[in-house]
Amino acid sequence: MNHHSFEVKMKKILLPIGCLILLFILGACTSDKSSSPSEFKKQYFEGKSNNWYVKMEYETDSFMRYVISYIGEGKKPVNFKYEIYQPQNFPTSGDGEFKNEDEFEINENCGGQCGSLPKSIPIQIQWDGKKEKVVIKNNK
Repeated sequence: MNHHSFEVKMKKILLPIGCLILLFILGACTSDKSSSPSEFKKQYFEGKSNNWYVKMEYETDSFMRYVISYIGEGKKPVNFKYEIYQPQNFPTSGDGEFKNEDEFEINENCGGQCGSLPKSIPIQIQWDGKKEKVVIKNNK
């Protein structure tokens, strides 16, 4: 047997073995990703107080949408202030305004993954010299 034919036989044997090893490695990587605990799941939070109803939709891993509605007696306030307390971040605060709408939306883009959320998020709302706390909870 000459040296060239031995090389060809070795390549014919090693090539399928190498391909099988590569398939096993790729298969292991793929199965790990599908069972990963960090996989994103949509979440919905909601809660109400005497005068306010708040819901939050967390539908992508980098974007949250809060909706604030006034449910109190009498005329809804035109302006209010809010503070959303999430444990891993500074409070998100701002001014809300009900012009001709019944709901006020706060769209929060995290600029990357927002991270995990607690089971409940406290929100403080101030209006017309009054203050009220709404705790929204994960509504699985």
